Amino acid sequence: MKIFIITVAVVILYSFTVVFTQDYRQAQRNSYRLKYVCEELSATGASFFDREEYSEGYTIFNTGEGINAIKNQLTSLLSVDSGMTPVANSYWSKNIEYKVYFYDDSGTLKVYTNGNPGREEAFTYGDFHKDDWTLYSIVISDPTVVVTINAGPGRFRLKFLDPLPDIIRSSSHEWEGR
Repeated sequence: MKIFIITVAVVILYSFTVVFTQDYRQAQRNSYRLKYVCEELSATGASFFDREEYSEGYTIFNTGEGINAIKNQLTSLLSVDSGMTPVANSYWSKNIEYKVYFYDDSGTLKVYTNGNPGREEAFTYGDFHKDDWTLYSIVISDPTVVVTINAGPGRFRLKFLDPLPDIIRSSSHEWEGR
């Protein structure tokens, strides 16, 4: 009987280990995927700029076109609908939130939350960017677009792991087209 009890305990422990390992690796893969999406979206946002200002030596981002392009890419890259709600086959379980920060030669930081205009404030090159959701910090030395995505917690099947922290990734793209 002693051998049976030990065998059952080992099988249960092994099952928990296998399930946790599989869930952890899936969460890690999706976190890397989220990083890739942030990098792509920051480069997309930096692709839209005012050509007339650029011909005069200034890089001023066209934030309206940039935000529309970011939202269109976000829905396809993360398997969410237009309301940022995950579709049936998506890994994510909660609505996705995102922030986009535009730093350009106008000297005005423009922040968009979920595609809606947020705050605007003055900045100068050499200032630090401090993300509102993460500890991500960089020195702004050129026109830059920063994208931060909060995708909610990962999906773990073992309920004693709740509450899990949200998976938040951030990336920036610096415009060095001078």
